[in-house]
Amino acid sequence: MRTHTCGELSAQHVGQHVELCGWAQNTRVLSSTLVFVQLRDAFGSVQLLAEHDRMPAFAEQKRLLELLSSDSLIGVSGTVVKRPAGMVKGESHAREIELLVDRIEVLNHAKPLPFNPHVKANLPSEDVRLANRHLDLRRSELQNNIRVRSKTTMAIRQFMDDNGFVDIETPVLFKSTPEGAREFLVPTRIDPGACYALPQSPQQFKQMLMAAGFDRYYQIARCFRDEDLRADRQPEFTQVDIEMSFVSKEDIQNVLEGLIQRIWSRIKGIEIKAPFRRITFADATSKYGSDKPDTRFGLEIVQTPQFTADVHTIAEVLVIPGGAQSFSTKELAPFADLIRTSQANGESKIGDQGATGISKATLLARWLQGDNARLSDMLDSVSAQPGDLVFVSERSSRVTPANTTLGRLRTLAAKLMQEKGVLDISADRFDFLWVEDFPLFTRIVDDDKAQLSATHHPFTAPIKNDLPLLYTDPAKHYDLVLNGVELGGGSIRVHDPEVQEHIFENILCLSPQVRASFGHLVTALGHGCPPHGGIALGLDRLVAILTDSVSLRDVIAFPKSANGRDLFMHAPAPATPEQLAEYGIAVCKTPPAH
Repeated sequence: MRTHTCGELSAQHVGQHVELCGWAQNTRVLSSTLVFVQLRDAFGSVQLLAEHDRMPAFAEQKRLLELLSSDSLIGVSGTVVKRPAGMVKGESHAREIELLVDRIEVLNHAKPLPFNPHVKANLPSEDVRLANRHLDLRRSELQNNIRVRSKTTMAIRQFMDDNGFVDIETPVLFKSTPEGAREFLVPTRIDPGACYALPQSPQQFKQMLMAAGFDRYYQIARCFRDEDLRADRQPEFTQVDIEMSFVSKEDIQNVLEGLIQRIWSRIKGIEIKAPFRRITFADATSKYGSDKPDTRFGLEIVQTPQFTADVHTIAEVLVIPGGAQSFSTKELAPFADLIRTSQANGESKIGDQGATGISKATLLARWLQGDNARLSDMLDSVSAQPGDLVFVSERSSRVTPANTTLGRLRTLAAKLMQEKGVLDISADRFDFLWVEDFPLFTRIVDDDKAQLSATHHPFTAPIKNDLPLLYTDPAKHYDLVLNGVELGGGSIRVHDPEVQEHIFENILCLSPQVRASFGHLVTALGHGCPPHGGIALGLDRLVAILTDSVSLRDVIAFPKSANGRDLFMHAPAPATPEQLAEYGIAVCKTPPAH
């Protein structure tokens, strides 16, 4: 139907007779003898020129063009000609030429569109666009995103193959195991009441592949989690899943750094330097208030243990230099909103007259009840100056923080400072960072006797095999972070069945029924499983960073909406009474109370 695509035509095709197919846009009838049409396909666009003197049956063809609705599909043939010098605009080589048309055929008349995907200023709400995803995907931004995703996965596959990894698919129909997130259940007719579960990750399968002797495995895997949604989360997502035998943490990190270098070189033409910086979990949370810190700017948090007597409390201070003068009262409102949603925290402005606007519940307010010399000592300890904005917070040392109050304030301050032009962060700056030495277990609540939970997952190995140290030693867990975004996480796994059983039974205190659900894994570990470890990268998030996309929905062809629904396919959909009866399912109108 076509000899060329619109995007490949250039000045070197001048004089050639070609055939094109695409969507017609912007039909302009300049006179009774001259019509222009923009023709677009997946590879670019070209201007069509229909002239009375050089087109057979011009009147009929002109009438056909006038009746074309936006985004109707047409096939054309004609001669490539060079555009007049004064008419060439833009950098695209296709703008140097146009097609002098001699034949037009309508392939599909488009009905009126719900919206025009090519006019960015008039785009409707996201829900409307998701309900018409086939049209939304015609937008150049989304077309680019999906193509970048394709090139990224190709770069990943080539790199993994070059480094001896085997691409192995693992089952999508799994069984329910308590790995953290809520699972999607799939009923089956095999046994009444029995269900498969969609995998949260291929974690257990890839460990069993190590026990099977594959040594180096990878998979671009589909994963499923029935969680509350937000901009960076989808109920079904894709991860680059990797596992290796007989390796150290550093071996895995070296492979990942090479993979990142390959991706950034192929996709963005940027050479990333390795090795990446390493930082401990303790330093990340104390200095930056986050286990995925953005290290492109300073604003480091200072801990002030001398200003609290409680050994289970950590006192911290964040100073925004010149913040009291830079931010207006209105601009400080987001800080106040964030503070109100946190527990122990406070806010203060430091000016020539001292400290003002301090909540009585804050650490700083308590020191104000004493003499001003103590207040002065505290301000001196953090090098606060007149005009600075100072935040003071207390948090419990018993609960492991992933993102502290001051950490969130630090991120918000940097965002607002960028908007005001006070802080400049280059768009091409990529600060890759390994966060290491996570605690192996954490308390769920602020209580010395509270139950422990696995910080990463219950298959992560401790640094030493001495069992008493399981309670205090950091884990062999590591996260790859970029500019404040967690790209992925991994660990060296437990390969000793006795250690794994000990963690299940004596530390996590799992019930016998729950422990039995991991029996297959413990059995595999006991049949000569080699030491192994791995990592998983979020592909959706990785592509979002590569394309500067705000939402993961912009890098997934058919994503779910913010409330987890497929507005295009109208899923989930109610099951018929016959289907429910076949699976032995009764629907409760009101969910049972927990």
